[in-house]
Amino acid sequence: MSRDSPRAGRRARVPTGDGRRQLLDAAVELFAERGVANTTVAQIAVAGRVTAAMVHYWFESREKLLDAVVEERLKPQFDIVWSTVPSPGDSPEALIAGLVHRMFEVTTANPWLPSLWIREIINEGGLLRERALRHVPIDKVRALASVVFGAQQHGHINRDIEPSVLFLSILALVMVPQATGRLWQRLNPNARLDPGTLERHVTGLLLHGLAGASPPRETAAHAISPNTKGKR
Repeated sequence: MSRDSPRAGRRARVPTGDGRRQLLDAAVELFAERGVANTTVAQIAVAGRVTAAMVHYWFESREKLLDAVVEERLKPQFDIVWSTVPSPGDSPEALIAGLVHRMFEVTTANPWLPSLWIREIINEGGLLRERALRHVPIDKVRALASVVFGAQQHGHINRDIEPSVLFLSILALVMVPQATGRLWQRLNPNARLDPGTLERHVTGLLLHGLAGASPPRETAAHAISPNTKGKR
């Protein structure tokens, strides 16, 4: 009897797209919590409320399951974050504020993402690293660096900023507090780590730093328009 044949006296279960999506949701949450290496297919099946046979039906192997996690759960988030293509003449402040906002949008909608990113992508030996890095739009990362560099040449951006590592800094500011939030709140119960507070903090830190007084909150929440550059 094949693995997909119904047993005598039982109605065969018909695979559904909803079940497959449910299984992928369970997989990313377990991977974020335990790591890929410490999560078995059987555990994913239980969390996804399907049988282990259904996991193999949909994905054939563990490797193909990992491919699907990256293609169907991670790549769409990368696409949202980088939905705007930086171009010469763009306001770097607007680009950065928009990038941060979209990153908080995707991490709020997918709370497993920061922990999974740190465990399995940036960590040495992460089992999703190579798969995920293929989908990082490095051309857009470089385009952002180019816009920032151009603004530096006109005196609009602090020359101490290194454009080539700016996105790495943004990633750290967005991902680390969310991935380590529970630990940090154990150490500092008064820490405010809700997404709204974190986004305001990260945007303010990136656009205005620690020098001088902050602009009014409604201004800090939006990017500075190009015609105000150089007037700060």
